[in-house]
This record gives sequence, C-alpha cells and structure tokens, in this order.
Amino acid sequence: MPETARVLAFPTRRTSTPVSPADARRMAQEYLSTPEEGRSEGLRKESLSNCDVLFAICRILRDTMESEPAVAVNEATALYHWSTNPTSVVGLFDEREYLVGEAALIAAKGSRFMGKFTDAERWLDRSDAAFRHTVNPAPSVAGIAFERLALRYAAGRYEETLELLPSLKSSFNKLGMDIDNAKAQFLEAVTLRALGRLDEHFALLRRLDEALGLRDCPSLHGQVLVHIGNHEAVLGQFDAAARTYEKALPIVMRGNRPVALCELKWSIGDAYRGQGSLGRAIEAYRAAKNDYQALGFQAFVIQLSLVLAEVLLALGRDREAEWEILSALPTIEQERMVPEGFAAVALLRESVRHRKTDPAALRELRERLQASK
Repeated sequence: MPETARVLAFPTRRTSTPVSPADARRMAQEYLSTPEEGRSEGLRKESLSNCDVLFAICRILRDTMESEPAVAVNEATALYHWSTNPTSVVGLFDEREYLVGEAALIAAKGSRFMGKFTDAERWLDRSDAAFRHTVNPAPSVAGIAFERLALRYAAGRYEETLELLPSLKSSFNKLGMDIDNAKAQFLEAVTLRALGRLDEHFALLRRLDEALGLRDCPSLHGQVLVHIGNHEAVLGQFDAAARTYEKALPIVMRGNRPVALCELKWSIGDAYRGQGSLGRAIEAYRAAKNDYQALGFQAFVIQLSLVLAEVLLALGRDREAEWEILSALPTIEQERMVPEGFAAVALLRESVRHRKTDPAALRELRERLQASK
C-alpha cells in the first residue's frame, strides 16, 4: 500500500468511556442532588469528565428550570465557568463549545424567569458566541433568537417583538422545530394582546389549541388554554371561561409545569374580579403570588403585588395596598422593569409616601408590567 493511502490515525476521544443514557442521567442526578459544598473531588471528576453526563446535567436543568430557576442559574453558571476553563477536558470536536452555549442559555432563561433581564441579555451574548463555533449552530441560534424576543416582550418592546417574529417562525419551520414554532406563535398571540389587538390574539390562540401537534406538549397546550379562558373572562363570558379552566387544569397538571398552574390561579383571580367577587379574587391572587414566590419568579410576584394593591384599594383596605406597593417598587427600579424615567413610578412612590395612593399611577404601572404576563 502506498504511503499516501494510509488511513490517518485520529486521536481517541479524551473523555471517559461513554455510558448509557440511563446511567448518564443517574450520575447527573447524583451530582446535582449533592450540595455543592459536599461534592468530593472524585464525584466532580467522574461527573464532569464525561460528556454524556455533562449533557444529562443540562437536560435535567432544562426540565427543572421553571420550578427552580435560581438553582438552574447557579448550576448552569458553575458549569459555564468549568467548561470555559482551558484546563477542563470536554470532548474532542465541538462538545466544549456546545456545552458552554447550552449552560449560558439555561442561565439566560432562568434569569429571565427571575426578572433579571440585564443578566439574561449577558448570558445570551455568551451563548451565541459559543454556539456559533459548533458544527450545526442553526437550531441553537434560533433558540437564542427566541429568547431575545421573549426579553423584548418582557421589556414592553411589543412592536419590535411582532416585527421580528415572522423571520423566527420561518427559521423554526425550515428546521422542523415544530414545538418551538408553536412557542413562537404563542409569543405572537400574547404580544398581539399587549398591543390591544384582541381579536387577532384570540384567533391565534384558537388555532394553536386546535393544532394536533400541541397535544404532544401539554405544558404549552395548558398555557394556551389558560389564556383562552382569560380572554373569555375579559369578555364577560364567565361560564365559558370556567369550562376552559376546567379543561386546562388536568392538562396543566400533566405538563408538570408549576408556573402554568400559577398562571391558572392568576387567571381565576381575574375572572372573580371581573364578576365583582373581590374577596375571592384576592384569595386567588395571593395563592398565585405565593406560588410564584416559592418558584423564584420575582417578576410575576411584583406584578401580582400591584394587582392586589388595586383590589385592596377598591375594598378600602388602603394600608394593605400600600404594603403591596412598597414591597414591589424597589425591585421594579433595581431591575429596570420599566423604562428609566417612567413617570408612574415616581408619582406612585410620592403618593404612597403621603398616604394617598394615586390609583391612576398604580393602574398605569400595573398595566405596563402585566402586559408581559
């Protein structure tokens, strides 16, 4: 055989022997369930030196992100710093870049859920920079683009969100990412609602509910139904809303998505409020707020504090309303949840200081924040 015909001897994979998916998940769960201070050097080496286990860790963090966003952010941050360390051995080809991108994307999503939008933007930049060095970056880059639009929506930049959504949906469609495409359509629906285009909002939700593919994603399907019920309640169709909420509950439970259950309780509170049952509305709102608080979804906790303040004012319980407002304002300002100089914040703070809460300023601020619900 001529010298030039010899097969090149590629280097062997520089990680431990591949393990089965079941074993990888078991090892990942063992690693994550061990408190950080209790993780021995042997446990770290066994878990973090194997790509199969590393990616199993990422999958678990994605699955639990909405129930424990703070934990997901902390673990993803640690994984990001470990995988960007030049001395860490991560695969042979593009595994390191993929792991870095995935860890950063998990941290970005968790930060958004917690209302830390500036942190989320920074993590998305890191994720984008990493994924662009992988062999097939298109699906991951599309996922990052969705997160950027979700941040725009959360910041109240609705026109921008709506303008950029068609291109993203086209990308998801071309890549065969059907569930992601449905999520983009759902984002479009809630953006239309925020812009006051309620008929288009409701029509899109109905189309999503009827899409056969959505049945394979009960977490998203349940969320769609909750929003349909909310729209029916806004229209005063309380019997229809009750039936929709009843249909949504088992789907939400099957989706194992605690935040969707919180949203259902919030929507039930809205329905009670629309009927004039303010006492029951407060109970439902407080239940939703407590659940969001336990999950670490601070942005929704803040919104519900303002909703509760409005209802409490309507009942003449002014002092309780002031407590809700004062608990919310520091975080609103610190996390820049509204544009700098937003007049309603200053007006509301001053009116509460004088023990004469300004209902108009409260409503303006609440509507600005709740549009991102």
